[in-house]
Amino acid sequence: MSRTRSPERIIEEQVALWALQQEPRVERPHHARPIITISRAFGALGDTLGRELGIRTGFAVWDRDLVQAVAQAADGDARIMESLDERRRNAIDDAVRGFLRGLDHTNTQYFRALVRVVRTISEHGDAIVIGRGANYLVAPNRAFRVRVTAPFAWRVERYAARSGKALSDAREYVRSMDEERRDFVAHYFRRDLADSADYDLVLNAESFLVPSMAGIIQAAYRERFDPVPTATPGTFRDAVESRTEEGARG
Repeated sequence: MSRTRSPERIIEEQVALWALQQEPRVERPHHARPIITISRAFGALGDTLGRELGIRTGFAVWDRDLVQAVAQAADGDARIMESLDERRRNAIDDAVRGFLRGLDHTNTQYFRALVRVVRTISEHGDAIVIGRGANYLVAPNRAFRVRVTAPFAWRVERYAARSGKALSDAREYVRSMDEERRDFVAHYFRRDLADSADYDLVLNAESFLVPSMAGIIQAAYRERFDPVPTATPGTFRDAVESRTEEGARG
């Protein structure tokens, strides 16, 4: 039976992996691919989806609890930042100052660390970050931003069945979790969590099973970030003219 790894152990393993990726090699160098961020309504299976994507892609999965634990641990934050060169560390510090501008002093130490951790993960790439407003912390060209939601009643019924709570209690709990996440985003990012314009893809967990959603995300990720061949200037026009001439001859 495998033991659950502590956040500290996961940090150590991830930093060691990043160090290996930066060592000079004869083989093709590692190219950091944009990360995937998953924003999820409570009970919409976002955590399960993140784990499924991690298995399919080989990306490191940073869930809400881990990112929160790392952000609150000064030592873990420092070790992660040390995995970057000075130029990128300075860029992240500039981003931190930008995010903190206009924010009150409530929990700013936590938020400062959260920004640094998520931006560092983004710099290394090949990762999935679940929750904590990660889609707002990373530049659009460095993240594929997913929102997973489902109708309120569907989420309540599933949570009641899973937790054994009465339907009325489950309804109140799901509503409180929705409010907590909405308030977090409104407070720190001045954004509406439900605004679809902040995501590249929005999925309804009632309509798709987790493996199907993972497949959709993989396909959309490739469309978004894989290079798309472009035609040589004049190729399309030449082809049209050639077909027109062939038609005239026929």
